[in-house]
Order: sequence, then structure tokens, then C-alpha cells
Amino acid sequence: MPEALWAYRTTWRNTTGFSPYELVFGKNVVFPVEFEIKTLRTALAINLDLTDAQTARLQQLQELDEKRLDAIHQTTMIQKQRTRWHDKTIKHKQFQKGNWVLLYDSRFENFQGKLRTRWLGPYEVDTVFLNRAVRLLTIDDSRTPLLVNGYRLCLYQQPISKEDFKATCMTDIHYVFLGGPAIPQCT
Repeated sequence: MPEALWAYRTTWRNTTGFSPYELVFGKNVVFPVEFEIKTLRTALAINLDLTDAQTARLQQLQELDEKRLDAIHQTTMIQKQRTRWHDKTIKHKQFQKGNWVLLYDSRFENFQGKLRTRWLGPYEVDTVFLNRAVRLLTIDDSRTPLLVNGYRLCLYQQPISKEDFKATCMTDIHYVFLGGPAIPQCT
């Protein structure tokens, strides 16, 4: 487990641009293998006297604040980019009072079950708030209010009666019903 934590703490992060170790201690990690195989970094660290080492460390501590500010700036930039990307994929739905909607049932998100619907309702929209929350009313006699997130809703087209359907289709010349006028044939 200590090896895994060491690897996690010393790995460079894309979000901040630094490793967690570097943000906490203000310097890069010196791996134990670098003491056995002499590298330029360890050679310079061994040959320094105390005053030079102290001034170098003070310089590193001053640079640490700059690195932390750079990490905060990098993090906010990446968060804004990810927010723009995420918001691009969201469909903004507009609801008005009186619309009928269906409510997504999140209980069946992981296990759907065969032929089981994920939608509840229909409900009637009572109020739409600025934060995209919607107050719904049941369409039965009790008119129970329910407050939900607007992203969990989809518009429901109210069913049309058979008489209304026939009246709509009779005005359209492409539909022919028994006993209705025939469509003239093009010759």
C-alpha cells in the first residue's frame, strides 16, 4: 500500500499541472534510486554548503506559492472547459404551465427489467422556476404537488379522441375514410 500511495502522490496531474507532492513540499520528488545512480540533481544537492542550500530552499518556497497559484488557475480553466463541453450535450427543455409531462423514474436506472417502463405520469406542469425546477400536479382528482428537476421530464402529447382524429384527418386530402369523399386520381 505505501508504494501505491507514493506513486499516486508523485504522479503529475493533468488538472493542476503538478504532482500533489510538488504542491505540498514545493520541490520535485527525489527517488531513492537517484542516490544510487548519481544524477545531476542529486550531485548538486550533495555538493552544496549550508548557506547555499538555505537560499536555494527559500527560493523554492517562494516559487511554491507561484506553482500553487498556477495550479489553481489551471484547475479553473479545465473546469470551465469541462463545463462548456458538458453543457453542450444537454438539451434545454422549455415547459409552460398546463403542459403534460412524463417523469423519469431513476429507480430503474441500473436494472430495467424486461418491458418495464422508466417513465411515470403523466403529470401537469404547475410552476417552472428559474433553476429549472418544476412543480408538477397529478392529473387525478387529488391534484398532489410534486417538485422535481426539469431534466428528468419529457413532454407528453395528450391523447386525441377518435372523433377529433377523424375531424383532423378529414380536412387533410391525403386520408380517406369509409363513407368520406374519395381522392381524385391523377391521370
